[in-house]
Amino acid sequence: MFDPAAGSDTALLFTEQLLVFATVIGSVAALPSFIEFISGVRKRKERIDLSLEDEAVAELHPRLAGMDDLLTSIEDLVDRARFPAAYQELKIGNEVLIIGPSQSGKKSLAQTLAKATGMERLVTVYNPRDSDALAKAKSLVRSYKRKKVMLLLPRIDLAYKQSDPEVLTELDALIESTSERQNVLVVATAVSFEPDSDLDNLFGIKLALPGAEVIGINRRAIPEDVQPEIQQMMAKVARFYLAEAQRRGFQLQGMSEDEFCALILADAMNPAEVEDIVALCETAALFRRRTNRASELIFTREILDTAINRVVIG
Repeated sequence: MFDPAAGSDTALLFTEQLLVFATVIGSVAALPSFIEFISGVRKRKERIDLSLEDEAVAELHPRLAGMDDLLTSIEDLVDRARFPAAYQELKIGNEVLIIGPSQSGKKSLAQTLAKATGMERLVTVYNPRDSDALAKAKSLVRSYKRKKVMLLLPRIDLAYKQSDPEVLTELDALIESTSERQNVLVVATAVSFEPDSDLDNLFGIKLALPGAEVIGINRRAIPEDVQPEIQQMMAKVARFYLAEAQRRGFQLQGMSEDEFCALILADAMNPAEVEDIVALCETAALFRRRTNRASELIFTREILDTAINRVVIG
């Protein structure tokens, strides 16, 4: 006699066996994809590990010969990075681009700056063309809430030559987000440099070593039909930032307001460069008063020329 319950159990058992069999078959079919995924994750991690290094600055022993004069000339920048609270009112990012030939000591200079400015950690992205390494570096730098960190990006010019949109977006975000923090100093190095390029506009401060390769040294000319409007706008920008500095107690020495603005406008291409030049003048004047080299906050012609040369290359 037919037992409905037994038939139902048999059907259920058969169904379960089919499901198990299908699962096993599916798992076997998906195994190559899973193995490929795991292998990809492992290779990505190995690539990031090769591209990224986090080390204690106290353990660095850079060898820097023949650059004593350069280090002396940037004492104000070193002081600002070492004691950011004393310069917190100055509106300029903490990013520096070092330009010089291969094997000219750019990395050693960066490491020397890390020690001189009191940095505690040095995070180096050896391959700034790797978006994964850049993302990891951003996370790593952010994890240092209290420690002073230098983010070093060697040969950043290679990333801009490659022009990978994803990499450049990640690179810009990394620099913009980290350089705004008082405990972080961003330093990048480049062998070649093109004025008025994206790389130029990203870094407010540039240090050109002897023999630096500057491509297309003639900066872009302003079209004649808009020259009057552009010049008028730039003049207003220069006077605005000078007035802001004067409001905070900075004074001109040995030149008039018209001369100060004219000297800036002879080289600056855009409002951002004007702002950076005035901010560097403020940095130098504040440093001189902090170190008792001047009793007042003074902008001299020497200070202005130095500021222009740090912002405008080519």
